[in-house]
Amino acid sequence: MRTLIITVTAGRGHNSTAKALKESISNKGAEAVVLDLYKYISKVIYNMVDKGYLFSIKHTPKGFGRAYSGLERRKIPRKILGILNSNRIIAGRLAGFFAEYDPDVIIVTHVFAAQVLDVLKRQGHLQVPIIGVMTDYCIHPFWETVPSVETIVTASELNRYAAERRGIEATRLLPLGIPVASKFSEKSEQKEARQTLGLDPDKTTILVMGGSMGYGDLLQSVLQIDQMNKGYQIACIAGANARLYDQLRSLNTRYPLHICGFTDQVHLYMDAADCIVTKPGGLSTSEALSKELPLILVSPIPGQEERNAHFFVNTGAAVLVSKHFPIAEAVYTVLESEGRFQHMKEAIRKIARPRAAEDIADLSLRLGEAHTAGDKYAQTTTRL
Repeated sequence: MRTLIITVTAGRGHNSTAKALKESISNKGAEAVVLDLYKYISKVIYNMVDKGYLFSIKHTPKGFGRAYSGLERRKIPRKILGILNSNRIIAGRLAGFFAEYDPDVIIVTHVFAAQVLDVLKRQGHLQVPIIGVMTDYCIHPFWETVPSVETIVTASELNRYAAERRGIEATRLLPLGIPVASKFSEKSEQKEARQTLGLDPDKTTILVMGGSMGYGDLLQSVLQIDQMNKGYQIACIAGANARLYDQLRSLNTRYPLHICGFTDQVHLYMDAADCIVTKPGGLSTSEALSKELPLILVSPIPGQEERNAHFFVNTGAAVLVSKHFPIAEAVYTVLESEGRFQHMKEAIRKIARPRAAEDIADLSLRLGEAHTAGDKYAQTTTRL
């Protein structure tokens, strides 16, 4: 059994999802390969997509949000919506890889890759089952344009109504969740995790983080929590943000502040924490939900992160910091009200999918095995 997982580097979540799926499939004794679509096709396109996405969310987030909303609201002409001309060129270059690797099933973690595969399948060059995996708690634009993707995995069954309204048939939807690495699906005892990390095992602990790049105004979050006079212990992960790391190191806080940069111990910090202050990225929130951590959401990027935030607030799993509801009030609401804290925990248990990677791996193996009989690819010389 060979599974091909195709991702697109636009942010880090899609790649992390692909990596989690590969881990789970490999653990089941099957072969899995991850392919970054644009990196394989063209380094120029890869850099444009990756750097363009990072630039837009950092420097022009409102513009990014307006563009995202426009794509959701409008019916874009098919030529533009599918970007068919470029997709045909990309599909033609990708066809050689398929012929060489000969996968039994394909998983895609980004809709741009799904569009390319849709072209190949409609042209008759590809016949293997395709599974599309959404990486946010909303329905991204363009998923309605890939009818050849037989199965689309959503983050939650609560996304079904929105997906159907976008024209995606209910029979193609599976609410298996967003895949996370296995270390987020397991849980260490809280005091033991704190001791391992050098934290006070008996203090209420708040984890503050902004993803691998340390996005968001984490410095102000730390300062305002420290001023609450509640004696909370703060663990702040600065990620790859060296400037933030230096700023945090220079603080003279009243209460314990544990700082680290880029780390592979995020799962352990989540085990140690009572709640998490974070941006509402699809992957980081899924990791926190797997650890049953109440979410205090800050600085959502306009677009999918805003929609994630609304999803979590409306399902009871999170509170959202705003100009009129500052972080100190949000922390107080979560940690100082036992009823509210327990309500959030219960809400999280209902929407968390810690087994998502394993369930999608099982699905891919079933579909691949069912398909192995017969030719996988149409024998055709039609030019793409």
